[in-house]
Amino acid sequence: MSGVRSSWAGTFLVVAVVSAVMATAIPGQAASGVASAKASGVVSGEVSGERFVRARAEVVVSGLRNPRDVQVQADGSLLVAESGRGPATPCPPPAGVGRNRCLGFSGSLYRVAGSSQGRVLTGLPSQQINQNYGTSVLTRIGGAVQAEAVGNGSYRISYGLSGLPSDRAGLGAGSGPLGTLSTSGGAVLGDLAVHELVHNPDAGNPGVTEVFSNPWGFAKDGQDFLVTDAGANDLVRVRPDGSTETVFAFPTNVRPTDNTPLQAVPTGIVRGQDGAFYIADMSGMHQGLSRIWRYVPGSTPTVFASGLTDVIDLAVAPGGDLIALSYGSGEPVNPGPGTLTRINAGTGATTPIPTTTSLKEPSGVAVTAQGDIYVTSNTQSNTDGVLLKFPAV
Repeated sequence: MSGVRSSWAGTFLVVAVVSAVMATAIPGQAASGVASAKASGVVSGEVSGERFVRARAEVVVSGLRNPRDVQVQADGSLLVAESGRGPATPCPPPAGVGRNRCLGFSGSLYRVAGSSQGRVLTGLPSQQINQNYGTSVLTRIGGAVQAEAVGNGSYRISYGLSGLPSDRAGLGAGSGPLGTLSTSGGAVLGDLAVHELVHNPDAGNPGVTEVFSNPWGFAKDGQDFLVTDAGANDLVRVRPDGSTETVFAFPTNVRPTDNTPLQAVPTGIVRGQDGAFYIADMSGMHQGLSRIWRYVPGSTPTVFASGLTDVIDLAVAPGGDLIALSYGSGEPVNPGPGTLTRINAGTGATTPIPTTTSLKEPSGVAVTAQGDIYVTSNTQSNTDGVLLKFPAV
């Protein structure tokens, strides 16, 4: 991991994606009717045969604890992963320059099924990371990132780490799931932190100087799982026996103004209706440099769409288009509000989705069979995270 990744994680994903510190309008071809929709607050019409969504969101859930991803489950319910609030007792930062970590068990999974909602699993590991830079102190929370139900009250969960197995071990008993894809019963399906320590697949990329793991999204591929590691800059295959294999080390991007190397930071992954997997990278959180990759198992991933900013998650709309969620719209030191973008499944062309509800540090996006878009927002809050719904019209 380089200083680029460190600075990014300091502001957001020391908790979840990495360990450091987001539009101009997202490039794309605006659909007819968008301008008038912005004025009215409601968008009507169709893109690729699908309805637009309302620009103003409804608050479905409030009081979430550092929420991360949201996923539509097989039964139509929604499942939000909460990284939690860290330890139950105070965890002061180091007195001097440096970092310390404290472990708690305040992470949880929150389920929404129609009018019924609430936490269905609690007590998940939740890590507080304090970074003293000498002139400022940043505190972030890391834990559960993405989850899915597997039946009988069991779940699969990916956990961030922002470090290596030694950092995990230093947290003590109960920290084992961090840096892994695990079951809610405690079985480790794949240890991404160990994979990074042993293989460090992105070591040859410009600007990469550290070994560093922070697992993020996952998707099923037959009996295997594909997992993105935002700290390690790679896509890893996890097999049923727990073994791991590097699928792809995402190449460093370059800031064109000064040729500064920008690590890829892969985050959201989703399987498209065409059977290919689509993966978002944040590319140093600089405007217009985020990329969407397309991966067909057995081949090398290729860039499917570009010109976006800070894409942190992806979902598939009913007609097959991708919905991309951007964590911010500005530069790393001033991320600004998040955005939503539709990506044409056939051409990769991008169309901004107007929103009048501000997205503050959003992290996860899901789309239902009806075309409703759900977004987790205010995701860096111990008590005030929200799940928003942009209804289809």
